[in-house]
Amino acid sequence: MAGPSALRIEMTPMRLDLRQFPGSSALLRDYRHDFSRLAPYFAWNPHDPAAYAGQALRCDGRRYAWEDLGAILRDQNAGWGAPPIVHQRIAALCGGRGLAILTGQQTGLFGGPLFTLYKALTTLTLAESLARDLGRPVVPLFWMASEDHDVAEADHVHLTDRTGSLGVVRHHAWASPPGFMPANLVLGPAIHETIAQVWEFLPPTEFSATVKASLLEAYAPDRTLADAFARWMVHLLGETGLVLVDASDPRLKRLAADVVRRELETAPASSCAILEVSQSLRAGGYPTQIEARPDGVNCFLLRDGRRPLVRDEAELRLRDSGEPLTPTDLDRLAEREPERFSPNVALRPIVQDTLFPTLAYIAGPGELAYFAQLRPVYEAFGVPMPVIVPRATLTLLEPRAAQLLERFHLGLSDLTPDPEQLASRVLRTQLPPDLETTLTEARSGVDEIFRRVAEAVAGVDGTLKATAGQTAGHIQGHLDQLERKAVQALKRRETETRQQVLRLREALMPGGRPQERVFPVLPYLVKYGPKLLQTIREHVDGPGWEHLLLPLGTDSDQARHPTATSDGEGTG
Repeated sequence: MAGPSALRIEMTPMRLDLRQFPGSSALLRDYRHDFSRLAPYFAWNPHDPAAYAGQALRCDGRRYAWEDLGAILRDQNAGWGAPPIVHQRIAALCGGRGLAILTGQQTGLFGGPLFTLYKALTTLTLAESLARDLGRPVVPLFWMASEDHDVAEADHVHLTDRTGSLGVVRHHAWASPPGFMPANLVLGPAIHETIAQVWEFLPPTEFSATVKASLLEAYAPDRTLADAFARWMVHLLGETGLVLVDASDPRLKRLAADVVRRELETAPASSCAILEVSQSLRAGGYPTQIEARPDGVNCFLLRDGRRPLVRDEAELRLRDSGEPLTPTDLDRLAEREPERFSPNVALRPIVQDTLFPTLAYIAGPGELAYFAQLRPVYEAFGVPMPVIVPRATLTLLEPRAAQLLERFHLGLSDLTPDPEQLASRVLRTQLPPDLETTLTEARSGVDEIFRRVAEAVAGVDGTLKATAGQTAGHIQGHLDQLERKAVQALKRRETETRQQVLRLREALMPGGRPQERVFPVLPYLVKYGPKLLQTIREHVDGPGWEHLLLPLGTDSDQARHPTATSDGEGTG
């Protein structure tokens, strides 16, 4: 039953071709294996080492507000408790020859899904590599998308309980009035209850207390969701030198005010350019990520929420209410209060790469798709489009999950079907097909043998024929009892196997989705402690050209943490 991704599990990392990894997009696969098909949509071929030197030259031809940027970055990172190495990196970036490797993500509860960590680690790895290659400072930056309005995606975590069932913990009770973005949502006292709910899902280990204390320190009641996220990231990765950037800082917005002003003046030109390239991508068989509008303006007005803008003939309007906004009013706002505007997903990269000399951007699969739509927007704004590099993609494989993959001869791609369908497929391979046949043959054999025995003993003593029949009946009764016990054993094994298969799926492909897109790092930190981050960092050794199946722990770890994984416990 196993597909091409089925493999024998040993406790060594394994790399899977993205074409074997469930859920990888056609665009990502071609970006890895057939870049020529996508070359018209990107400024650089990420497989070409010369691309990075070429982008460095383009960045060198531009001017950046180093003094202001340095002050902002120092203030922000000092406020989050960043260690000295972060400030050294800021100084190196702003010293005149610095370049940036940039990534970003919405600021999610408790760090968001695992892929947020993988993006940051890929950024660190590529920055270190290119600094050696280019012989100049290359600094890893993490752009916190703290003005993302989709709080419903960022206010919860998914976890598996002790039985392996997938659950969710959501933080509902914000201390601030109903908000629209992580930058202004205060956690409030209820965050302690939310963390307590999370801990009900996690096994008690020697690391539980220290992890919980660090989480409580970062996610304190008086902090916003974005501020708490930054402090948690500093706790996890501060010593690596990762520099965090909060996009909502009004000082940053003032430095990027010309970008917003140009978008307001020229809209919907950039949206129309995106629509044109989107048509070309769809014709090539690729889905589009940015749903542009022919009247769209690629920034929001921050007024009673995050309000989208449109251009209706010669007039700019609020899309939700239709309220007109005069060019004079908008120009005045853009000039005097640029913090009142927030770039959308199409304009955000232009803002980032206007502020920083971005050598490369580390993109997730969805981001890779929307960067494919943005080359004409970069060109319209006169901003050099960076090299777009896929982030590392991983599945963390705990010991019990590794054993079950091997026992059931499964690979990751086998875990995507409906869970009951998957369990039925595995069970069919577990049932002994010859059991009923063998028992039937045994019964027939007993009847035949004792028929002959009865005939033989009848010649000696006729009364013994009945005794032979009784003996045959006893043996048939024993066979019936053996069959009943076998059936009961099969039912028990079927129940256990079904539970094991479902737990395995929830551990590696929860809800049919890649593990990295569902679970936070928390349960793994609690089970494996600080060495987990070091292990992952050691194996994120470059871009995500393959999917890494990374085993965790050893049999001795299992013995030390029996509550973490066993037949009766969850594996994820």
